[in-house]
Amino acid sequence: MFTQSLKRTSKSLIAMTLLAAAGTSVYGSSHREALAVLNEPCADNTDTYSWVSNGAHDKLYLIMNFNPLHEPGQGNQGLRACNGYRYEFHIGKGTSLKDKIVYRVEFTNTLKAAPTPGPNDALGGGNELLWQLTGGTETMTVTRVAGSENQNGDGDVILAKDVPVLPNNHGPQTDRLVYGLGAFKGYDTGDASSRELGLYDQNFVDTYIKPLSNGGRVIAGQFDDPYQLDEKGIFDLVNLNRDDLGGIPGARRAPGKDIFTGFNIFSIALEIPMADVFPNGIPHNNVGLANSTDSLLRVWSSISRQATQTVDASNIITGLKGSGSFVQVGRNALPLFNAGLVGTQRQTMYLRSSPLTDVSNFGADILYPVLVRDADALGIYKALGVPAASVTTLRGPRLDIIKAINLGRPIPIEDGSTGDVLTIDAAIDSSFPNGRRLGGGTSPNRHQVNVNTVLISLIVAGDPSAGLAKGVEVNDKDFLPRFPFLAPAHQGLLQGHGGVNTPTVPTIPVP
Repeated sequence: MFTQSLKRTSKSLIAMTLLAAAGTSVYGSSHREALAVLNEPCADNTDTYSWVSNGAHDKLYLIMNFNPLHEPGQGNQGLRACNGYRYEFHIGKGTSLKDKIVYRVEFTNTLKAAPTPGPNDALGGGNELLWQLTGGTETMTVTRVAGSENQNGDGDVILAKDVPVLPNNHGPQTDRLVYGLGAFKGYDTGDASSRELGLYDQNFVDTYIKPLSNGGRVIAGQFDDPYQLDEKGIFDLVNLNRDDLGGIPGARRAPGKDIFTGFNIFSIALEIPMADVFPNGIPHNNVGLANSTDSLLRVWSSISRQATQTVDASNIITGLKGSGSFVQVGRNALPLFNAGLVGTQRQTMYLRSSPLTDVSNFGADILYPVLVRDADALGIYKALGVPAASVTTLRGPRLDIIKAINLGRPIPIEDGSTGDVLTIDAAIDSSFPNGRRLGGGTSPNRHQVNVNTVLISLIVAGDPSAGLAKGVEVNDKDFLPRFPFLAPAHQGLLQGHGGVNTPTVPTIPVP
């Protein structure tokens, strides 16, 4: 079937893509995709989700994941290092990418200085080796930034101030001694339950869902990473397995493996009343109009910090002090846009620019996708018997990709209108490509769509349903069927990665 879809490419590339876009879209993930974020993990936003609630469409959900690949047992992973950053959701409307609404989240972490250790010190305080015992706090403030159309220019509106952040899932002793989830029994009791039975559960997580003054809700902290990808194969020069290449001989042995299994990530989840977004109501709500743009939302996320970072000995948490204007150092929407379309030399520029200029900055990356050239060099097209003329068509120009990103709506392909954003028709239920939902698939641990196969198939085959790069299609935990939808974090002590290292593996194992 994959071979046949490729052979049809030269005749019906755009038609197939737009037809397939009715039920799929081009989303993926961007874990550490650019060189700049390797040095600044707090600025690495990996996935953005945004969709409207079914039925009345009275809620807008916004989720940003960032600072990825937390090994759960690496306990010092915390939002402490992200002091001084601004995490923002940007919302445009209609055919314009200009901000109509911006929701900003900022984290504040405190730790009281303590004198040097003495022989009679009590448990706790700044001299403890583990953050949980220091009495340090992690809080956040949520702001609707001035300029939102229902504010009348009255200035920023604080929706929640200094609310606690969900703490990490370290393990059973932390659950009892720090979180107060049960009675602690020391080693002297001979009872191992305080060291082996975790009490950090969904009920505990739910206590950190906090109200916003506009009637919405928020939660932020460490969660299970909801993304799946056979990234081992991707980084070995797109070394896909047979299942991901239509079963062609000579492909790597199946199965693919999800490299993100057992890893945690930091997330911000907002539930926003639609009245905050469309004060006068959603245009033609519950009526889908194929050529309409008045009910469209254009969503992306950004991360910013102050331009100058100075070593500051008085800051006992991060050791830095920020000064100067805030500058953008990360952004995300259609996550594989940067990882799967933009070339390495422009990926940092992408992170520090706006969707408003994407056509000028990155139009050529979409029109002439490098991934097609790479697939050709790997011999994939020849192995499938794809005619040279079809490969030439796939090399570009590829207006079909741009039209798929714009949902086939009459959105101008020009700066200020077309760019890397999630486009959502708020008048109808969200389903790819109308927004991007977390979870919502055919089973509790599935997303609505396998985002990797859709994107790579669209780029390489010109057909989002071609079945390339299916990889792993289920998450390692079930998604929550309600806000905040994210699965709880893996526990540091007994879950996640790690092994006994016996026997050792001195050489590369045979597959």
